[in-house]
Amino acid sequence: MKKLNKILVLYVLLSVLTVDNSYSQVSAESNGYNPLSLRQVHESYLMWKKTLWRRVDLKEKQNKPFFARNREISKLIIEAVERGVLIPYNSDSVNDSNVMSREEFVESIQQIDEEEQQEEDFGFDLDDPFAGFEEDDPFADDFEEIEAGPIFIPKREFSIFEIKEDLYFDRIHSRIYFDIQSITMYLPGDSFYNPAGFEKPIASFRFIDLYNLFKSMSKDAIWYNENNIAQHKNLGDAFILRLFKGIIVKIANADDIRVSELYARSREEGIMASFKVEQDLMEWEANLWEY
Repeated sequence: MKKLNKILVLYVLLSVLTVDNSYSQVSAESNGYNPLSLRQVHESYLMWKKTLWRRVDLKEKQNKPFFARNREISKLIIEAVERGVLIPYNSDSVNDSNVMSREEFVESIQQIDEEEQQEEDFGFDLDDPFAGFEEDDPFADDFEEIEAGPIFIPKREFSIFEIKEDLYFDRIHSRIYFDIQSITMYLPGDSFYNPAGFEKPIASFRFIDLYNLFKSMSKDAIWYNENNIAQHKNLGDAFILRLFKGIIVKIANADDIRVSELYARSREEGIMASFKVEQDLMEWEANLWEY
C-alpha cells in the first residue's frame, strides 16, 4: 500500500512538471497578454470581444470635469509631450512602427498661416509682384527682417477626444469589461484655428501611458468635482470609472467604416444610429445572463 502511494505521488509530480514545462514553452513564444491593457487578462480567458471607438466632446456638460480651466486634459498631454515624458503616435494602433517625433507633434499644434501656405503652393510672395525676379533689391540692406516665431494653438482648443477600447467577456470571472487601449486628440472642425473645417487628428496616445502620467501628477491631473470639491478624482481613475460620456462612432468591421457612413443622409440619423448601437450592446449584455 505504501509502495502504491509513493508511485501515485511520483506520477502527480511528473504531471505537474510536464505541465509547467509545456506552459513555459508557450510563454516563451507568446505570453498571450495585451501590452496595452491595464488589466492583464490572458487571451484564452476571452470568450467574446469587440473593439469600439467613442467620440468624447469635452465641452459637453458631463465631460467638463475633464476640461476644468487650467487643468484641461489637453493641456496636461501637450505639456507632457513637450517635456519628453509622453510618447505621441500617428494613429490609434499606437505601436512602435508609427511613433510620432516630438518635432512633428509640436508642428501639428501650431497655427497654419493661410497666406504662407498659399505662397508655398504658388511659389512666390503674393504681396510682392516682383518677388519672382532674381534681381537684387538695392534697398534690402536698409531693412532688417524680423522673423516671427511659430504661433501655437491655445491648448484649450483641443476639446475632442476619441477613445479606442475593447469590450470583452472574461469567462473566468464571468464579467464584461471595458478596456481602453488608446486615446486620440483632435482639433474641432469649428475651431477658429482650423481652416480645414473638419476635425483634425493631432496625435494618439497609449492609455496605459496616460494613466501612469496622470497618477504621477496627483495635484494637477484631477477630474474636477464641482458638486463636492473635497472629492476630486485623478483623471486616470475617472477613465477607469467611466465618468466620461461618449457616443460610439465605430465598431470594428471588415470594411473599416464608421457608423455615420452607414447613415450618411443626415447627422441626426448618424447620432441616432450610435445610440442604437449602444442599446444593442446593453441588450446583448442583459440577455447574456438569461441563458
